[in-house]
Amino acid sequence: MAINIPPGAFKGVRSFGAGAPDAGFYPVSIVKIETHPNDKPGKRRFHLQFDDGFTMFAFVNLPYDDNGNQLAGLNENQLRGQLANLRTILESLGYDGETLDSGNVTDEWFIHSSNHGRKGYVEFVPGQKGVQGSYNEIKGWLNKSTYEARKDSGAPVQTATSAPVPPAVTNGVAPSTGAVLPPAPSVAQGIVS
Repeated sequence: MAINIPPGAFKGVRSFGAGAPDAGFYPVSIVKIETHPNDKPGKRRFHLQFDDGFTMFAFVNLPYDDNGNQLAGLNENQLRGQLANLRTILESLGYDGETLDSGNVTDEWFIHSSNHGRKGYVEFVPGQKGVQGSYNEIKGWLNKSTYEARKDSGAPVQTATSAPVPPAVTNGVAPSTGAVLPPAPSVAQGIVS
């Protein structure tokens, strides 16, 4: 018996323990859209797969329910903002305005296996290793020409800011924040030898 793995079988598969890619611009496929029971109305989890196999999900707000009815309680700005975000994702997948205006947009427009293999383009920032509450983040969705221009130019990706760090203590004295510490003990005080 011999090992026989066909060409391309490892495409999109990462080794165990491989971390997130570096901050950068990447093509991604939307492989699944789901809602969890505890998610707020209109909230969807878009599961993304990078070309190297790394997967993550990003929350996306939808202003309409599964039947196409506008969610109650959204004001005009919220509705337009959520539609603008969805339009940005759809344009990243290669849809143009005329196509968007002529069809009933459904899950199939987003999901890679249903949309004829369309990929979107993202600006990605990995979470900070070892920092609780730090998550991988999609900073933005890009159309293909913007993606190619930024990738080719080596444009920097805006990375996450570091977690707050308490002030450093130097020579046993903390920097002053308005409070004054008593002087350090001395031999004359009979406290230290």
